Formats: sequence, structure tokens, C-alpha cells
Amino acid sequence: MRTLNENGAEIQNPNLTLGYLAEDSLFIRRHEAIEGVEEQGHYETTKEYPNGGKEIAWIIDVPAVEAKEAWDEYEDILRYVEYTKEELAERKIQELKQNLSDTDYVAIKIAEGAATLDEYAQIVAQRAEWRAEINKLEAMLKAGQ
Repeated sequence: MRTLNENGAEIQNPNLTLGYLAEDSLFIRRHEAIEGVEEQGHYETTKEYPNGGKEIAWIIDVPAVEAKEAWDEYEDILRYVEYTKEELAERKIQELKQNLSDTDYVAIKIAEGAATLDEYAQIVAQRAEWRAEINKLEAMLKAGQ
């Protein structure tokens, strides 16, 4: 199955972090209706026997044509659709929130006294960066609406 971008150009390796693939169909051509025609022909003698018998064969003069209604031909394709800036920001926010969720255990350990801030200083700093980026992206989305 071919993959086309929104402009109809074929692409080989779409970047699925910047867009997504959607099933679509591409119009190829219109096929006109075909009128049906009955087979026409005649019998010919192919062999005669002395006792008066004959072998005959049906000779087709006009072959039969099956009637068909007009129809459109389509090709199934995958359409690569790029995410909008807003969609990319929302996806990034979800990714960052998942990162925070995955490291919540650190905050719990520190809060319960099972670990010290020094033990997880790098993760705590990273969590602060993630929260700052989430706030920045959410503000950008809010300003755009």
C-alpha cells in the first residue's frame, strides 16, 4: 500500500512523531458503462458423411459482452497527516506528564523519609524541568485559543 502526504506526493518513511497515517482512498479513473451484447453467430458444416450425417460447429461472429454499469476505480492508500503545532504541544505535554508519573515514586520516597534529596538530585532537577516545560506549553496553548 502506498503512502502519500497531504499534497499527494508519495513518501517512503514518514516521521510518525510529527504526524500520523490515516486510511484513505485515491480516485484513479472513471469507467464508463458498457452495453450488453448477445452473442451472434452461425452454424457451419465441418464434415459431411456418406450416409447424409453432418458435423456442425457454432461459429461466433459477434462475441457476447456482459453489460456493466459505470463505476469509479479507487486505490487504497495511507495518507500521512502532519500534526498541527497545537497537537504537537499536546502530545509533548502528555509525554512530560507521563515522565512525571513514572518518577512519582522518588517524590514519595523523599516525602516519607525513605530517601534523601541528594540521592535523587538528578531526577528531582529533571522533574522541575519537565514541570516548567509543561507550564510553558500550556500557556502557549491557552494564548493560541
